[in-house]
Amino acid sequence: MEAAPPEKAGLEPLRRQAAAPQVHPDLSGAKTKSLNVMFNYNGHSWDAYEVLGVPAGASLKLVTEAYQTAIRRSDKESLEFLETAYKAILNKSA
Repeated sequence: MEAAPPEKAGLEPLRRQAAAPQVHPDLSGAKTKSLNVMFNYNGHSWDAYEVLGVPAGASLKLVTEAYQTAIRRSDKESLEFLETAYKAILNKSA
């Protein structure tokens, strides 16, 4: 004997209830924290990490090493700009 299909036997097919989509806790609507540190210099807006050539959110040790390397390699005209970028990161982390 053949079994009748569920529709014909009066049974409704099982339906899966759509589960609510799972959202990663980092993306659950919590306010995101920007790792960039912006500062103004000479009428323009700059990213301090980019100026020093390190990734956004880098450790203070890495930032300090990059700053010291940058001031050794730069001319006197750039020192104030580099110092402003370095101080912006220090102020943000304090």
